[in-house]
Amino acid sequence: MSRLWRDRLLVSLAPGAVAIARIARGFRPRIVSKQVIDCDPASGTEPWQSAADALAKALESFRNEPVDVTIVLSNHFARYSVVPFDAAITSPDEELALACFHFTKIYGERARNWDVRIGNGHRGAPRLASAVDAALIQAVRACFPRKQKARLVSVQPYLMSAFNLWRGAMAKDNAWLLLVEPQRVCLALVAGGKWSTVQGSNGEFPAPENWALLLDRQQLRTDAAPASRTVLVHAPDTRKTVSVEAGGWKFLGLVPPPMEGFLPLEDRPLAIAVTAQ
Repeated sequence: MSRLWRDRLLVSLAPGAVAIARIARGFRPRIVSKQVIDCDPASGTEPWQSAADALAKALESFRNEPVDVTIVLSNHFARYSVVPFDAAITSPDEELALACFHFTKIYGERARNWDVRIGNGHRGAPRLASAVDAALIQAVRACFPRKQKARLVSVQPYLMSAFNLWRGAMAKDNAWLLLVEPQRVCLALVAGGKWSTVQGSNGEFPAPENWALLLDRQQLRTDAAPASRTVLVHAPDTRKTVSVEAGGWKFLGLVPPPMEGFLPLEDRPLAIAVTAQ
């Protein structure tokens, strides 16, 4: 079967749930099935263990299905670092080594057990690097044994899938992107068209007033002074599309592009998965 016509599975992996949307390919892609599996992050040796086990069980029913699988990892499971440009770096291996060094400097020896990836970018510009527990990546790959028809095509952190989906909506010069999940928030600033800072924080941030305080603190930590105080927000659990002002900041809610079978309000548990569309 041509890959063009293989169905897709968009999957999000978070501490409290695994969400799966099956998308039928064609001239008008549409969601044909949905599944959400609750998880207990306290039940395993790692906070991702319950979600990884639930993923493995859920994918058993797709092993003989010709589907391409993309997995989006919650920001609970990813760490980020903006790696400054270094003119002495001349190869991809050296770039990766520099990114690993930055994570080790920030997080210590535990970072040596992380799978580190560094994003593309123009020479002379900072790069965004991501790090995920290597054991989680191995657990995900183990869900796809050889000779089965279901294929893993991508594993990507939520920040990257969201940025790729909505980069066209971000201001060319300066833009804030805020991603809100249960017990986790990720705030990124692109200044002058380049990655400037990324900050992840644990805790509940349920309302624009909480977001404004977070932005005020982050603004004090960065050298960049964006001309706009507009923030793009993806916060599915707010239960409505956000367009509100608070604390001198203007928040504009992000919603995935329309897709047949996806209802933004009713399908909030799928909201992170479909950022990979």
